[in-house]
Amino acid sequence: MSPRDKVLIDHPTYPHAITTFTQARARLLPVALTPSGWDAEQLRAAGRTAQLAYLIPDFHNPTGMCMPSSVRERLALPCVTVVDETMTDLALDAPSPEPLAAHLPAAISVGSVSKSIWGGLRTGWIRAAPAVLERVARARPTTDLGTPVVEQLATAVLLNDRRTRRTDTLGRLREQRDALRRALTAYLPDVHFTCPEGGLTLWAAFPDAISSRLAAIAPDFGVTIAAGPRFGIGGAFARHIRLPYTLPSERLTTAVRALADAEQALRRGTTGTHVPAPLA
Repeated sequence: MSPRDKVLIDHPTYPHAITTFTQARARLLPVALTPSGWDAEQLRAAGRTAQLAYLIPDFHNPTGMCMPSSVRERLALPCVTVVDETMTDLALDAPSPEPLAAHLPAAISVGSVSKSIWGGLRTGWIRAAPAVLERVARARPTTDLGTPVVEQLATAVLLNDRRTRRTDTLGRLREQRDALRRALTAYLPDVHFTCPEGGLTLWAAFPDAISSRLAAIAPDFGVTIAAGPRFGIGGAFARHIRLPYTLPSERLTTAVRALADAEQALRRGTTGTHVPAPLA
């Protein structure tokens, strides 16, 4: 990309993608996710003036939404499209979605086994046309000297054997997601959220724009949260927080109780006490 090129993004989206494109001096074109998901017409309209699109159609980070087949079939963006499939194997309530590249063959799909297999296996992959992969391979040494060979071989075996969708992991995540949902309903009843279809996170909204202030004081209560503005541009999502459900159910419940205490302390203007149950 060149400076001032336009990049279409979901809004909200993965915060490190925002950082990457900003550091490349790109201009971001945010297309809002509606309560029902993606608007294909708005995406196509924005894509006409963009040089690149970055989308997370599979259990979107941070909302957990999954792009319906009806949208995938008619998306057809006119610009280069990068599809983030990092969460594609974490379908909790339905089969894994079909790749967006099935309808957009020129798409550059990227993913990782760090979410579906193990967080310590920080190995990713790219699926694209050979000419694109050759360019990526030439550019790679300018950013790092490579990934350890043993990890690459392990990832290749897991991908080739289709072992990235783990029933035990999905069952545990489903239980933890439901525990987080119950805890929010019980201890933060004014917080609005939609149950995610998959992935690792729940996107919650408070009645007021308090997420950044809440994130600042939450560590005093033993809770670490990501405030909504990290996932957007222009100060958007000030009412939202992202909550992962990667901890055991009982710890999630304790953490939500602590978060509720932090919210009450914020509204009262008082300092709370530490609760040792971090929600990272």
